[in-house]
Amino acid sequence: MKNIYMITNSYSRLMAALVLMLFTIPAFSQDNSPKLFQVSTAETRPGDAVQVRGDFLDKVNAIQVNRLTDDNVDITLPAYVPLPREDNQIDNGGTNKRVNALTQGESISVKKILQNEQSLKFIIPGNWQEGVYSVKLIGGVESAGFYVNAPKVNWAISEEGFLKATAGNYLRVQGKNLLRKGLTGQVVLIPVSGKNIVRVKVSKAFDDYSVSINIPANVPVGEYHLYYHNGQGGKTAWSEPLKITVVNKSVDLWDKKVFNVKDFGAKGDGLNNETNAFRAALDAAGKNGGGTVYVPRGRYQLTGDLIMSPYTQLKGESRDLTQLFWNPLGWDTNELPNSLISGTHHFAIRDMVLWSSRAWGVIMQTGPPTEQGQVTLENLLVRQNAELSGKIYQVKANRDVVEAEINSRWTKTGIILRGENLKIRNCEFNSAGMYTFFAASGFIQNCRFERKGTGVNQPYMLVHPKGLIFEDCYKQADGYGYAATVDESHDFYEARNTIPYNYTNDREAMTFDGGSGGYAGGIVSANGTTVILPSDATNKFQWVNNKWIGGGLFIIEGKGAGQFRRIVKHGQDTIQVDHPWVVTPDATSILSVTTVRHNFAFVNNSVTDAGAYQFYGSTVNAVISGLKMNRCNGIVGRGSLLYHGKQPNWYIDIVNCEFKEGNYSHWWGIDDRGHSGYQSITLIGAGGTGLSIGTIIRRNRLSQYSYIRTSPGGNPFAVNDVIIEDNSFSIAKTAVMLGGSGSNTSNVLIHNNHYSEVDKKLETNVKPSGYVVLDDGATPVIK
Repeated sequence: MKNIYMITNSYSRLMAALVLMLFTIPAFSQDNSPKLFQVSTAETRPGDAVQVRGDFLDKVNAIQVNRLTDDNVDITLPAYVPLPREDNQIDNGGTNKRVNALTQGESISVKKILQNEQSLKFIIPGNWQEGVYSVKLIGGVESAGFYVNAPKVNWAISEEGFLKATAGNYLRVQGKNLLRKGLTGQVVLIPVSGKNIVRVKVSKAFDDYSVSINIPANVPVGEYHLYYHNGQGGKTAWSEPLKITVVNKSVDLWDKKVFNVKDFGAKGDGLNNETNAFRAALDAAGKNGGGTVYVPRGRYQLTGDLIMSPYTQLKGESRDLTQLFWNPLGWDTNELPNSLISGTHHFAIRDMVLWSSRAWGVIMQTGPPTEQGQVTLENLLVRQNAELSGKIYQVKANRDVVEAEINSRWTKTGIILRGENLKIRNCEFNSAGMYTFFAASGFIQNCRFERKGTGVNQPYMLVHPKGLIFEDCYKQADGYGYAATVDESHDFYEARNTIPYNYTNDREAMTFDGGSGGYAGGIVSANGTTVILPSDATNKFQWVNNKWIGGGLFIIEGKGAGQFRRIVKHGQDTIQVDHPWVVTPDATSILSVTTVRHNFAFVNNSVTDAGAYQFYGSTVNAVISGLKMNRCNGIVGRGSLLYHGKQPNWYIDIVNCEFKEGNYSHWWGIDDRGHSGYQSITLIGAGGTGLSIGTIIRRNRLSQYSYIRTSPGGNPFAVNDVIIEDNSFSIAKTAVMLGGSGSNTSNVLIHNNHYSEVDKKLETNVKPSGYVVLDDGATPVIK
């Protein structure tokens, strides 16, 4: 019996040991290789820092860097190394041109900076040449490799629309790292099915974020993968592919026939009511399936609205010679036309003056939103003055009536356009109402937007982009709101615009005001594209099934923080997203359902005497570059709890900006919610952890009391992973202020900045482990 007991006892111990090994071995064999979902993509020069986000980055034991040789690629096929993405798995939808990161020559090991489980930083050797750098993070079972300064193409647009091109015409390409000094970029188009490769050089480079190419006239229609090379890095330093479609040029159906308004009874003498003549001409064009309603030189008095049929154009002889004006004296109070000119899609207005007073809408789209789009406005001068002139307006009661009339429907006044392929060029607008471009793709170029005030301050400019270029314009309105809707805003390039002042409302020169939120809290589980919420969760807001389709699911804290996915459907407790996660969230993760605004670039704009130029609420992968500000509140990146949503600001580049005359008074100069003071670049993370992640503030010139600061809320890691580098400060009380205490502001690298007449370089109460100062103040201010 004793021997039997001993055998049985030994067997039990053996089985227990095997069970222990069974549950223990996976912990030791677990793949702790670094997993990346974001690396900084701002232009990185020798001596600049690089920032990486992901998981298991604390397991990285070495970082190796080498510079790729600038081999000629004029006759080579593209090859690319995919970049990690915060919104998708790496190289999802890629092609067989993908290669591993190349190592050329001798690699140099560089120092790890501010390393933790979810992020790390390192510096490119300062004695190297500019170029594309190959990086390898060594740790775990497999190393992770990527390129720094390789071009990144986000989107493209042509006269035919978003992600479309036509043979024999230009294509605008937007992204990052597209322009390198002294070099010419090039594009290769490879058919998705076929062998006819197209290779073209960049015909015009606007800046590092937008270029133009000319598609050869003999390119067949079909789907293509577009690859871009900026001239550095050799054969494997092409961009990841962007799929575009080459299409046939659209036929302008308004070229079918011309309908002269004088043939329908119009006089053009400014005395006769021409409304019926114009309506008859437009009706004839509509029944013809399209055409041009031609308006010869003259003044044409109208008293009613005009409706544009599809494929109809209203065209004057020239802006100097043709004027349409609306006489409102016969309109009773609150019985104005909804819009003086309206249509649904495929209409154009060109070459004339449109003059109106006491009007609500001037040019608007009507009909189902899904059918709206394809509108062209060119060479127009538009005046919408809500005021009554002369003796009528001298009576206060009359003024009050007119202002109340506009105020009663201020969101539906002015110019309101929606949809794809909008083209607004060479126009001058002065409106008492809104300038609204909603769900808009296309071009707004060389225009002047001014606001004719009535004492009512509500109307402003509202832009909701979905592939929109807005450039070379003058903008003077009562504020500028961007992308305030559940529906995603994406792919926007705004460049070389001037804002002379803004003295009304909150004085904002640009704001992402709005957005909302549906949920913020923990999860039960996540698997693939499915996320399960707690059934008893109380932190939901207007959480109606599928209301948030197209919105974003952001991991703001815990496992996988710094990633987001788009919602494709959801119920009360289950959310389906568009792609699996690189790092799957778990019980430690806090997620937020809120608005998506992605791939925005504001480049070489100028603002004077205005408030904030701000990312207010959710913003991911956005750039403010080359902004010139005088006597303004400054740039604000605000990731915060706003309108029931925890809205993050992630991966923002604020680079090459210039700030002068930093003394700023907002409304009264004091006691105005803290807006007055000194012009600044401010990062805010308020209302939760992880609401400001990954901002780079680099090569900005701040003078005359302008400075940089973080302003976190009370949560740890509210402002996290910041690089403040190579900025020049001239005359400041404090150059850099890291706000909060403890770990509110964390993982900040302050590196290689330059100071002149600065009382204090750094002021902070955050814990010393939360920031690193390297090589700071070693060289003089850059003029």
